[in-house]
Amino acid sequence: MPKESRQTSWRTWALGVLVALVAIVALQNSQQVRVDVLFITVDAPLIVTLLAAVGIGALIGYVAPLVLRHRRAGKNASV
Repeated sequence: MPKESRQTSWRTWALGVLVALVAIVALQNSQQVRVDVLFITVDAPLIVTLLAAVGIGALIGYVAPLVLRHRRAGKNASV
């Protein structure tokens, strides 16, 4: 089995476990909560709040390395 295939399989399993854990936690926390964001107050199910936080965290985790890589590439090109 090629090395890349084993690594992809490992990442797939890790992602699957992470998604399962997030789903379990979200389903166990279905009560309504009040969320204050800046000047806005919203009553929402805790599931939605948790999934929004996970989504924002995933987006930051995906975008931040791209921005850093782009900045490094720009610095190296101008030198």
